[in-house]
Amino acid sequence: MIDLAILGLLTEQELHGYELKKRLGDLLSSRAPVSFGSLYPALGRLEAQGCVKAVEQRTSVPSAPMSGSLVGELAAFRARVRESGIVKGTGRAKKVYGITDVGRARLVELLSDPDVSDDREFTLRVAFAPHLSDEARLELFERRRTELLGRRDDLRRRDERGAGRTHTYLGALLERDADHLANDLAWLDRLIEGERSRSTSAAGPAHLQEEST
Repeated sequence: MIDLAILGLLTEQELHGYELKKRLGDLLSSRAPVSFGSLYPALGRLEAQGCVKAVEQRTSVPSAPMSGSLVGELAAFRARVRESGIVKGTGRAKKVYGITDVGRARLVELLSDPDVSDDREFTLRVAFAPHLSDEARLELFERRRTELLGRRDDLRRRDERGAGRTHTYLGALLERDADHLANDLAWLDRLIEGERSRSTSAAGPAHLQEEST
């Protein structure tokens, strides 16, 4: 899942490690917290696979007006160094990561994986769905809908088998799961309808033009 998130974010812009960790935190929220201990090994693995490129750029420290105070000038200088991203003692900027053509192909491969059973991963796949073709995106949503329909049927069978033996609180949990599935199915139906409507709208003018000729 972290590979998918990294590649998806790097398609938008090149980022250094701290920025990438922050963006991953915003994207994943509490669903899957990311630490530097998991981020950098993932970046190293993706770099070894040729999916990610690492660039070190020399950055100059911006100047600022003199304040007349030595303490103030030292504090301002340290702040400018931090903002520029220069690594202390090296004169080099922090490593910046970007995606390669291999990485873009790998992203599409991950987004197109036929296994849609992982709830957290599917959330990411929706977030980066614009990188799929219209057909692949619709197929992704329809496969997920089939997966959830299967879960709903399983839940109903469990409910039927436990009829009369389920205590109040287990029944409440089953009800919560059923409501959650119903909400997700309704949400997917809206996504699927939207995809089909856009496909029809895009095909309309061309279809009319063919008929007129």
